[in-house]
Amino acid sequence: MSSGSCKESITLAPQSAYPHYFLAQIHERANHLEMAIKEYREAVRLDPSYAPARTNLGVAYQEQGRLEMAIPQYREVIKLNPNDSVAHANLACALAEQGKFEPALQSYKEALRLNPKDAAVHFALGDFYETRGRLDLAQKEYDAALIADPNFGPAHSAIGWLELAKQHMQAAYEAFNRALKANDQDPRAYHGIAEYYSQKGKRESALDNFTKALKYYKDPEKKNAILNQLFQEGQMAD
Repeated sequence: MSSGSCKESITLAPQSAYPHYFLAQIHERANHLEMAIKEYREAVRLDPSYAPARTNLGVAYQEQGRLEMAIPQYREVIKLNPNDSVAHANLACALAEQGKFEPALQSYKEALRLNPKDAAVHFALGDFYETRGRLDLAQKEYDAALIADPNFGPAHSAIGWLELAKQHMQAAYEAFNRALKANDQDPRAYHGIAEYYSQKGKRESALDNFTKALKYYKDPEKKNAILNQLFQEGQMAD
């Protein structure tokens, strides 16, 4: 449905939530997040039980860092459908960002109880554990993600970094390559391979993979970290 069609539908059916929902999605795809939020809010106002609009509204708020606005939307979705595993996972992620770790953990576990084969949630829980130093539990969840989906690239990358930290160089290298087989634009995998070659003293190969990581990383902090490392090691001198 085009933007024009949505607006026409709103005119013809002003009390319907659906045209506002579809218009919000169009705005979101165009990176017009504030306009998307406005339409999702209107969809929810017209139909408070419309769970997809509440879910997307919560996600949009979370993308803006407005966790205090996102969390109530996820909770309302769960009230509407306690078996919505995605809502539990979204809530877990938002609570973790807020630093509410125990409630976040319980929400992750509930999401996986409802859908134990969700690779993305296993991965998110693994990352949750890893950032809190529970590397054994992180490894378990990354492995579970790959059981659910053997081609889930982020889990291969995460395992590669765990292996690299343990100086299991060949295992790390193989994990990073599996990640790139799943997604040849995975910046964490290129970054990991660069570290592998750097530790092996293979400067040219390291620089090539650092460059690819820089190309695909979207996070400015990660880009700056690599650039700082390259300057410190003198790899940008040539």
